[in-house]
This record gives sequence, structure tokens and C-alpha cells, in this order.
Amino acid sequence: MTVHATHLKGTSHRGYLELPWGQVHYRRSGKAGGPALVVVHQSPLSSATYEPAMGALGEHGLDVVAIDIPGFGMSDAPDGQWSIPDHATALWAVIDALELPEVHLLGQHTGAIVSVEAASQQLDRVRGLVLQGIPLYSDAERAEKAARYAPGYTPAIDGSHLQVVWDRIRWLYPTISAESCSRQVAEYLSVGPDYGVAYRAVFAHVPDVAAVSGVPTLLLHGSEDVLDRMNDVVTAAFPHAPLVRIPGGTDFVAEEQPEAFAEAVAAHVLACATAATPRFTPVYTATVEVTGGRAGRARSLTGALDVRLTRPAERSGHDGGTDPEELFAAGYAACFSSALSVVERRRGATAGPVAVTASVTLGTRPGGAYGIAARLVVRAPECPQDVLEELVAGTHAVCPYSNAVQGNIEVVTEVHGAS
Repeated sequence: MTVHATHLKGTSHRGYLELPWGQVHYRRSGKAGGPALVVVHQSPLSSATYEPAMGALGEHGLDVVAIDIPGFGMSDAPDGQWSIPDHATALWAVIDALELPEVHLLGQHTGAIVSVEAASQQLDRVRGLVLQGIPLYSDAERAEKAARYAPGYTPAIDGSHLQVVWDRIRWLYPTISAESCSRQVAEYLSVGPDYGVAYRAVFAHVPDVAAVSGVPTLLLHGSEDVLDRMNDVVTAAFPHAPLVRIPGGTDFVAEEQPEAFAEAVAAHVLACATAATPRFTPVYTATVEVTGGRAGRARSLTGALDVRLTRPAERSGHDGGTDPEELFAAGYAACFSSALSVVERRRGATAGPVAVTASVTLGTRPGGAYGIAARLVVRAPECPQDVLEELVAGTHAVCPYSNAVQGNIEVVTEVHGAS
């Protein structure tokens, strides 16, 4: 059966998921239990873009799921304007509903921005990335586009708005077929007059590409893709990612050359699936030499730290020494505070002035073993309590100290925001 570029249905399995904001439509093809590839389309289109390539991807042994982003295609729209972190969190809700423990993410344009953010949120579950054109705009470009890009249309009884949409598509992609244009008109209309809602999220977001530097990444698009112009910027941001340009392909190379597209994608996914999963990428190493144990001295071999250690029970009021628990508390508080700033940036939130206090308690366990427990108190008097609680919860997933002690010691967190 031939699948045409205009076909919104196709031959892949189609289904819906019930999620808190509404129904999500998806397409699925390929081998159940194979490497899972989740495909995130560009806006304001839908997963129909990938329908012609679904079968070809599946023939390589992949379990392929192409979703309609909430508010696009046949997926329900959420209430209000979602940020990119909101879309990424929703993507994980979809992946969880599909019961996929680990995935490869393929994102195009808007979908690439969402995929990078999703990968940064749950790095341990992403085996690889395929970015089919990622818009890494400068601050000036984001501001300019936010001011005038995707102005929307006004429905007219004479149907003239259809010409407005058609002309926009032809302006963006002058070489694509009339059939592809026709399908895209239907996708624009399915979103509604304000089809630029996801664009606004992109223009307000700065992708944290450094956060995914350890994820095996492929840069793949047609040589005529509108974002081909950004290759220098993108390859500099992803210096270890190979760039594959499919000759003659436009933004819709997946429907124009499905076999070539599927072969390039599958080669990357299968290579990542069979490779050992990187669990740790070194960034910095601190080395401290201690002599004399708890009553000795700690001297950094990589920095300026040089302190006398004293046992807490032996410390006097004028004793200038410190102990391992204080050092651990200082490290945890500093790291957690910095990680919270990262989460703020990724989610587009502002907590205002933040103070983090860490308390580390040394104690004994049954059988004579020693252990520690920690308490974190996070204060941000200008941040609404519910917002701060959400940020702190996300910070525990990012902070290296929280990740190191998770499941090993008790950590109690107190959050004090604006009431």
C-alpha cells in the first residue's frame, strides 16, 4: 500500500493515551521490545510528517512511537501557554504511559528543543538523540522572532484564510509538493488561528546543550532543510555529534526519502543500543589529602583548601578547626544551591534570593557501624511556596550530592517560600 505525503492516517498503529491534561494521539510501528525510538515533530504540524518512514524504521527492528505534541495534530491542547520544560515533562508522562524504561529521542525543530530538554531532565533514561534540525538562536534572533514570527490568521467566511496558510507554507518550503502543502494546511487548521503557541515557547527558551553532552547524538536533516544554515552553530554546540545531510531533502526528508532517512536513524539507534551505557562523564576532579584522621589536617592538592580538623567533642569555643560533617554540609549546600539555579533556568522560573542550609549529623547504626543523615532547609522569601517546592523537587534530580546519597542516607528537606 502506498502512503502519500498527504495521508494523515497511514498504515502504522494509531492510539490515544489518557493523561492529566487530555488525550495524546500517537502512531506506533516496528518490533515490540526493540530499541524504543520516540519521535517528536516540529510545530505546528503533527506525527503525520513521519508516517511514510514509520514502516521503514520498524523494518530495522526499532519500536517506533511518533507522538502528536499536546495541542497539535489529534492531541488535546493543555490549558494556557506551556514552556519547553512543560512540554518535556509531558513527553516523559507519555513515555511512562507507554511503559518504556529507556528511549532514543528523535526531535525535529521544535521537537528537537523539547527532546534536548527532556534528555536533560532524565539523562539516565535516554540512550541517544537524533536532532533533525535544532534552532539554536541567539538572544537577538529569539527576540526578533518572538516579536513577529507566526502571526496567526483570522477565519474568514470566504475561505481567504486558507490562502494565508497556504502562502505561508509555500514561503517556508518553496520546493515541496502540493500534496505535502495540502497536508500541512490541514495540520495548521487543526491547531487553530494561534498556531504559533509552541514557537513562543521555543523563543523563550535557551537550550542547555551542555547538560546532554554525554548523550550520543546524531545531527541529521535534508540538505535543503531551513535550519541547514545553522550547521556551524549547531556543530560547535555538539562537537562530538556527526552531521548527516541527506542530499536534496527538505524539512520533510522523512516523507520524501523514507528509506534513506530510516537507514541513517536506525544506524545511530542500533549503535547506541548495543554500546555500553555511559553512566558517568567526568567534568572535574578535586583531590584532598588528609593526615591524622579527624584530629589531623586536610590539604587540597587541586585548590586552596588547607584546614585543621578537630573532633567535635574536643572543640573549644575558640577552636578554628572543622570536621568532615561540616565539610560535607558545605559541599551539599553549595552544590544544591547551584543545581537549583540550573533547574530555574531550564524551567524558565525565577526563585529570587535563595539560601540553602545543610545540616549533617553523625550517628551510630545497629551493630556498631557509623552513619550520617542530612537536612536541607531552602529559603526563598520572594518565591511562591508551590513554585519553590516544585523547583526543589527537580533539584534533587540534578544535584550530584542528592544523587550520590539517594537511597543510602536519610535526607529531610524543608522548603520555605512566600506564603
